[in-house]
Amino acid sequence: MAIAQKSEFISKKNYQTNKSTSIKWIFSHIKRNWYLFILTITLTIVNSIFSSSIPNLIGEAFLYFNQGILTISTLSSLSIQVLLFGIGAGLIQLIQSWSNEFISQRLERDSRDELLSSLLGKSLTFHDKQRIGDLMTRATGDVRQLNFMLSPGFNLVFRSIVGIIVPVTFMYLINPQLIIIPIIYVIVFITVLKKYRDKQAPVTMKTRIAASKTQSRLNETISGMYVVRAASEEEEERKIFQKNINEFKDAQVNLGEIQAKYWPTLILGIFTIAGILHSIILLDLLIINIGELISFILLFQLLRFPTFINIFAITVLTLGITAAGRILELLKGESNIDLNPDGYKETIKGDIEFKNISFGYGSSSLILKNINFKVSPGETIALVGITGSGKSTITKLLSRLYDPIDGKISIDGIDLKNWSIEALRSQMAIVEQDIFLFSKTIKENILLGNPDATISDIENAAKLANAHDFIMNTTDGYDSKIGERGTKLSGGQKQRIAIARAMIKKPKILILDDASSAIDSKTEDEINKAIKDVLKHQVSFLITHRIAQIRHADKIILLDDGEILDIGDHNYLIKNSTRYREIFSAYDGFDSLNIKEVA
Repeated sequence: MAIAQKSEFISKKNYQTNKSTSIKWIFSHIKRNWYLFILTITLTIVNSIFSSSIPNLIGEAFLYFNQGILTISTLSSLSIQVLLFGIGAGLIQLIQSWSNEFISQRLERDSRDELLSSLLGKSLTFHDKQRIGDLMTRATGDVRQLNFMLSPGFNLVFRSIVGIIVPVTFMYLINPQLIIIPIIYVIVFITVLKKYRDKQAPVTMKTRIAASKTQSRLNETISGMYVVRAASEEEEERKIFQKNINEFKDAQVNLGEIQAKYWPTLILGIFTIAGILHSIILLDLLIINIGELISFILLFQLLRFPTFINIFAITVLTLGITAAGRILELLKGESNIDLNPDGYKETIKGDIEFKNISFGYGSSSLILKNINFKVSPGETIALVGITGSGKSTITKLLSRLYDPIDGKISIDGIDLKNWSIEALRSQMAIVEQDIFLFSKTIKENILLGNPDATISDIENAAKLANAHDFIMNTTDGYDSKIGERGTKLSGGQKQRIAIARAMIKKPKILILDDASSAIDSKTEDEINKAIKDVLKHQVSFLITHRIAQIRHADKIILLDDGEILDIGDHNYLIKNSTRYREIFSAYDGFDSLNIKEVA
């Protein structure tokens, strides 16, 4: 039974998995290939039967020899049977291994796809609490561990179980009295194995947590290398890494100590001797014959493999189950925003209303308090205020990256929560100051989310963003690789590409959040004029500290400490708002821009 989850994104390959426990979740995936799983189990049992049949044939040959009736014909017949059972067991093992490996590879693929789909669908309230390195460890190392859990982990564990049950059953068929010692051994073996598993499980979890912690810090260090170098923090980062890696080492050493105390192989040797002595007594009492004695001893030796291999198999299986639990934590993580695929999907006209909106990030104090304003189609809205006043938060609520705690946001009279998120965001474009570009070509970055756009569309968007000329001056033009996060470009170039990426969508709502901070004023003016001409019937939200741009807005919303102080155009606020004048009075050109306007 699948557990429904809210999600901003739902994969076309919707995994209906049971997330109540790690085991149930794993089997939900295995069930997708149930026929191969059944085949694997069946072949494992048949393989063990074939292998256990060989000692009986060898014992039969000894019996005939002891009785003096072993002929070349009988020996040949028994030898051919042993050969056929051996070849049969080998071929079955080959097919069984292929089947098990196929399932394990699919488990890794499907679980990774499910995890990625889940992470893509989580709201930002979820992602705000996560560390990228930890997510990467779970999406790579932990998912990979699921593969090993099935092959060889589960494969060896199940072979071990069958490899004990089948030989003991054959011993019983020889003579019921022969299984007294093997049964006692199995009970002791299971008891020791359980104690080993109980000690190993928490230590295994520690190793995964330590690995994740190390990966997270390493990811932060490499990503922030410029900051580390600038602050001369290399030695401090090395110490932190050394501390983390030592925690991982200690957990691994602890795990090794537990494995070193695994004694079943020694116990098997003791019980083998006891079993042989017991079978010799039964032979002396004429309860069994020499052939049955030989068969029993050889069958007892078959218990060696499952006894020896279980230390490795149980470790891998435990690691897999632990990894599944860590993955489930992410899959079951709360996502507050629903994709709402059946929601409202009409073209946005631009009537926007914020009514009594309050919002805070997590358990922090409110960032926005009782926000109320309306926007009409075609208006350019400037959000003005000092850092931390709530400007960017308003745009994040508008694009429904977050939902307000109180109040209602509507577009064209429809509550934002009733819109299909895909329909809503497909008609919005957001350009932020912290530009994220992918390590692809310039063309691919501009095309992001708009795969059907033509070369002409790309060039027109680049021209609107004043990016076409510098792009054509690069080595490969629009096919130039820009490096990870656009490291080969300047800040202004990255911002212009981001603006081009927004403009190619021809959005109904455009949000520019300090998107031109790295662009000179003249170029910014040209970009804004071009955008205003193209989007004259669309709504634009502008966040900037440049008075030359703010003064052209149709409506300016003045914010302070999450509250609206005043709303009006530039001339109105200059005349009536002391706070508005204070914010910009320090900027060059402020007086010259406003003397004649105020007059």
